[in-house]
Amino acid sequence: MSHAPQPVDLAFEDFLKELPPEYATMAHAFKAFARPRKLKTPAQLRQVVMLSCGLDQALRTTAGSFTLLEERITETAIRQRLRACGPWLKALLHTMLPVTETPLTA
Repeated sequence: MSHAPQPVDLAFEDFLKELPPEYATMAHAFKAFARPRKLKTPAQLRQVVMLSCGLDQALRTTAGSFTLLEERITETAIRQRLRACGPWLKALLHTMLPVTETPLTA
């Protein structure tokens, strides 16, 4: 029995299509993803970021959701991985968002 896709699911799928194809390479370059442990791929790291930041889940909830979907992970491990993602996420946003000039103030 298949469920009809929810509008949020469709919006999320559209968002993922907007990510630059080099997001995984960028995760390695910015040291957001250094080596596989509990998170085996940059795609799983992206999944954790989306659970925590995109859905605004608490760290414990994010750990529980990831455990149900993939592999057991603690909230401390989630926190450590998210802490390393800042520069990577900034670089992703810079590639996805158009550059605008800020007006000069007098």
